[in-house]
Amino acid sequence: LEEMVITKLGARGWGRLYHFRHFYSAGWGDRSGKPLSPRALAIFYRFLEAAKFPQTITPSIFLTEAGTLELCWEGAQGKSIQVEFKPTGLEYFIESKNIEGIATPEQAADVASQLLNV
Repeated sequence: LEEMVITKLGARGWGRLYHFRHFYSAGWGDRSGKPLSPRALAIFYRFLEAAKFPQTITPSIFLTEAGTLELCWEGAQGKSIQVEFKPTGLEYFIESKNIEGIATPEQAADVASQLLNV
């Protein structure tokens, strides 16, 4: 998994994820931040495994105060695409089409394919 993260998110993305997993415990940020959800991380890995980012795209990764992961990048039209990985599934937003969606963990690979063809 580590090699996949480095390949798809680069060394900086890998480093951020490493820190989120190992150094962000309950109470980070303004003391209300939750630690990374293992279920959200599993869905993130499922999505990332299926994602085929063009070489021109390096997504940014964030840890939310709720303990979920968010992945963001610019689509073909320079508009943002955001995916939040939650313990129960994922939510996404495509700015260029003003579309929001929710998917189950089992749909993570399909959502990856759909979002990278925007």
